Amino acid sequence: MNYFIETPFFSVVIPTYNRANLIVATLDSIFNQKLEDKTISYEVIVVDDGSTDNTREIIEKTFLDKNSTKFEPRSSHLRYFQKDNEERSAARNFGISKAKGNYILFFDSDDFMQSHHLQTLYTAIKKNPKAQFLTTKFEFEAKVNGESKIFPSHISHLKEGFYDYKLILEGSYFGTLVCFDRKLIETEEGLKPFPTEFNICEDWIFLFRNLYTHKIPIYVIDKTTITVNDHPNRSMADNQKVILARLEATTFLENELSLSDAELKILKGHSYQFCAVHSYIDKNRKQAFDFWKKMVSYLGYTKNTIILGIKILIGKNFVEKLK
Repeated sequence: MNYFIETPFFSVVIPTYNRANLIVATLDSIFNQKLEDKTISYEVIVVDDGSTDNTREIIEKTFLDKNSTKFEPRSSHLRYFQKDNEERSAARNFGISKAKGNYILFFDSDDFMQSHHLQTLYTAIKKNPKAQFLTTKFEFEAKVNGESKIFPSHISHLKEGFYDYKLILEGSYFGTLVCFDRKLIETEEGLKPFPTEFNICEDWIFLFRNLYTHKIPIYVIDKTTITVNDHPNRSMADNQKVILARLEATTFLENELSLSDAELKILKGHSYQFCAVHSYIDKNRKQAFDFWKKMVSYLGYTKNTIILGIKILIGKNFVEKLK
């Protein structure tokens, strides 16, 4: 049975690079969507950003070979593109340019889409037709002592509803797990693309610039529909790279957008908090304390900033001894 139509409702854009060992499970999770409304159509656009492993061979053999047990109906949804390596931002922008759907969403090639994700987005869009950016909630799956454990994300507390750009002054709440109305591309301001000079924090910049420029909110759906695979090779695993990227992204946003002094205090304060936490995780307590002092200069002494300062000063090893 062929579900593909010329203008699908959803386009799912997936950039990938050397994820041959993970992408089949990711694609299977998308193709196994349970759609209550059978009129919902979707396409999956895989943008192979110059992989040097056998990603292409795996995808073609698994999903595009007529002799494969997974050929139908998956092949009718899948569009595969291979391009020279230019990092994730360029790959996502390329995917947007190829997308035919009325709504475009992004997905990472190592995560899992729960079976009700597209139906959940569709239902929310129909109930909130003015929503031009939408997102659901997500959870993390990680190995703990060899066993898979599920952990809630930092957005689990958010109530359902509309939020403007001020929510993400504190940082990237949603990653790239957002869906947007393609009509934004055709507006006078146009869709602000992913910044190609960034391959970390690019998701934060993308969403921030678009919410701010278009003066629109994002609609948060109070349902968990995505599982993020928190494995050691994730791009967020190198703390020093993440710290540098966060500082550069903060400067980028400060220079590009006309934020108020109060908004800049929140932006900078939480960026220094982010850097302090990642320095602490990286076991660099001196660097963590330096960032903490900068954080306090913007956010002041609050319960959260004081607790973080105590953790940095005492250190994890000392806390473990007290236990």
